[in-house]
Amino acid sequence: MNKLGRVLMLDDDLIVLNLYHGLLEKIGYEIFVTANAYQFLLYGKELKPDVFILDINMPKVTGWEVLHRLEKDEALSQVPVVVMSVLSDKALAIEKGAAHYLSKPVKPDVLFEILETYCIGNRDHDVLLLEDFAPAEMSFKNRITKNLWSCFEVNDVRAAKTYLQKNMPKVVAVHLPRGRFLQIKKELKHPQICHLESYEQVDELEELIK
Repeated sequence: MNKLGRVLMLDDDLIVLNLYHGLLEKIGYEIFVTANAYQFLLYGKELKPDVFILDINMPKVTGWEVLHRLEKDEALSQVPVVVMSVLSDKALAIEKGAAHYLSKPVKPDVLFEILETYCIGNRDHDVLLLEDFAPAEMSFKNRITKNLWSCFEVNDVRAAKTYLQKNMPKVVAVHLPRGRFLQIKKELKHPQICHLESYEQVDELEELIK
């Protein structure tokens, strides 16, 4: 049977590892799990997964250190990282290069959508939202989905590029400082890219989504 994609997961909770191993394997993913941070990094180099799933609150070597090491490796840094943690530190996770931050307990459907998007692709979201920091106020994603548009949010530029290799949203909306937006706009290679600087601009996306 052809596998949907390859996923590597690190968590010190064996119950969590066994749960997601069973769920993802049943769906059709090639899933590798470990509670050992060093083994996780070694597997990452050998297996070349499509997505990393990473816990933060780990003994001895924390998830922050693992995330740092992934960032320092040219090949591994291109793989989207999904952080799943009980810690409320989304801003730090994004700053260190995480593409997605999910608070535990995680709804399986939320994780499944992320994995399907990167591994299988062919998703027709209305909006790909890129913002590599954690806004203090209401998120742009909430404002976008309030208009009943489908939205895939990513918090890392490299992950946005990976997304666009397999998916074609109607609009790429970027919430970054203007200087950075202009710097990466050409890299994203999409015909409809807009710069969001205020929540009021979200409503203007309607003309691009039609």
